[in-house]
Amino acid sequence: MQVTLDHILWAAPDRDRGMALFERVTGVAPAIGGSHPGFGSRNALASLSDRIYLEILAPDPAQDLTGTWGADVAALPGPQMYTLCLGCDELEAVADRARNAGVTVEPPIAMSRTTPEGQRLDWRIMRLRDARWPGRMPFFIDWQGAPHPGGTTPPGCSMSDLCVLDPNPEDLRAVFDAIGCDVPVYGGACFGLVATLQTPKGQVLLT
Repeated sequence: MQVTLDHILWAAPDRDRGMALFERVTGVAPAIGGSHPGFGSRNALASLSDRIYLEILAPDPAQDLTGTWGADVAALPGPQMYTLCLGCDELEAVADRARNAGVTVEPPIAMSRTTPEGQRLDWRIMRLRDARWPGRMPFFIDWQGAPHPGGTTPPGCSMSDLCVLDPNPEDLRAVFDAIGCDVPVYGGACFGLVATLQTPKGQVLLT
């Protein structure tokens, strides 16, 4: 079972403003991705490598946001790092390891979006829940052969570092070890992610 970092999610209560801010600080204009039906969200994307990308996650005003990712993002005070996504094509094996670590695993969900060019993309995600880290646990994706956005979205940025902060880093590190996530976990006053990007405008930290 191979687990890899697939993408990082930077949440913005307003997609267009988030895109403009990202372009202003990095010099790279992200591309509009599409909407996620039933999740209350839509996105924009920028490549960080051939197999890793940054997703600007935002509410979709065309959807009912009740109880969705979109509602959670809409309530944020401003753009911020949100969570990370891990790639794996053996979701059931990952689920067993997560449960053994005491984490609640939601059944895999089929998702899709249509690109601005009209191409439909289909994939599966699997979300994890733990009351110690409400709403911010990494989730998993199986692209099922769909083109990876890292190779199809605007280039120009790369990620030189990614870490997670938490007041109880040992507990979170144990969960990460169980699910095969090798992102470092350090002590911090509260839970959070820090991504260091190399961009046309120099080094940029997303927190």
